[in-house]
Amino acid sequence: MKPLHLLGICVVIFTALFVGYIFTADTLFVPEEEKYSVGLVMELESGFDPFTLQIAEGVYLLSKEPGVITESQIKDSADKVWDAAEELIHIHDVDIIVTGGFTTISQMTSSALANPTEKYLMVDTDYAAGEQPENLANIIFRSNEPSYAAGYAAGMVTKTGIIGFVGGVQTEIVEDFYYGFAAGIEQAERERGMQIELLVDYTGSFTDARLGYDSAMEMYNAGADIVYQVAGTSGTGAIIAAEETGKYVIGVDVDQSYLAPDNVIFSVVKHIPQAIRDTVLRYKAGEDLSGQTISLGYADGDYVGIVGYLKEVVPESVIRKTEAIEADITAGKIIVPSSA
Repeated sequence: MKPLHLLGICVVIFTALFVGYIFTADTLFVPEEEKYSVGLVMELESGFDPFTLQIAEGVYLLSKEPGVITESQIKDSADKVWDAAEELIHIHDVDIIVTGGFTTISQMTSSALANPTEKYLMVDTDYAAGEQPENLANIIFRSNEPSYAAGYAAGMVTKTGIIGFVGGVQTEIVEDFYYGFAAGIEQAERERGMQIELLVDYTGSFTDARLGYDSAMEMYNAGADIVYQVAGTSGTGAIIAAEETGKYVIGVDVDQSYLAPDNVIFSVVKHIPQAIRDTVLRYKAGEDLSGQTISLGYADGDYVGIVGYLKEVVPESVIRKTEAIEADITAGKIIVPSSA
């Protein structure tokens, strides 16, 4: 073999070894980012309501974040929520458990009290003073704020002068929707110079669609042309009633126009996935929010609002005025009443 060829071969081998050394050194001496593990507890006994599904979506968003891994425990019964949390803690060793929903409150609160060194994040839980565990953070949404804007818009477009409100279980959180909605209707009354009657009913359930249907149907039969439903899966019954009668309904939590495109005039939404993502990433960054109630409204970012206007019913002029009201709430020019 010619000396020049031999030298070339040696250079190639040396270069390969040197590059391999650099690559190996980089991977050996640069520590891998520590993983942050997020557990989801979800029960499906109450149905595929938009609130619960948004919590699952929030954990899904976290699975796309660098350094975050997720583990889900989805049960067919609320009675299995405790066992789901225990498995996430003792088998999967998660850093934080995320859950929410009326049916999970009791067992998840008990789980947090029984495991004081673990971290929990609940969503929209109605805790009385002193009842929230110190190792549990609670995201709540100031839903009275977008409900005020919704009440104003509904009050500006009602033709019969009768509007309905169908709530689920009469909790403080659901009451917040009502207080804001009623106040918004009052502003529309002043602007239109007319009296608007507000019919109110609570089904006592977030899961029984028949109860929501019966409640809304009674309101439509009494002359209401718009009903605001805040009742979870029970509220889907109100949407069915609107579709059957040709009347209008306001969706909640997510854009519910897909359920009845000609009847849902708009929806009051809470951007739960984004709120969960942002809050858990604060934990991952080293901030401990345990024991805190994290209140989110217009002034805190894109966490609440109104979407999906049915423009055949809600004219552009009303939409613009409603958006101006939202801006005034954000700026603190309008103070919306609440149940607190």
